[in-house]
Amino acid sequence: MTTKEKLVFISKLLEVKPDTLSEETELNALRAWDSLTILNLQIELTAIRPDLQFDDLYSCNTIGDICKMF
Repeated sequence: MTTKEKLVFISKLLEVKPDTLSEETELNALRAWDSLTILNLQIELTAIRPDLQFDDLYSCNTIGDICKMF
């Protein structure tokens, strides 16, 4: 999966326009970034990376940190 595909994937889960995200986007700056979003992201990403844990995503600071996980 390319970085662009990852950004589109993440943007759908966050319900934001794909062109508004970059790898440098700070997660805390996103209105949609909360524990429920992290849980939903974990559920979606376990199809790609079954060992992914909530705490792995919770510790991310940027969209790029998430992209590195899958």
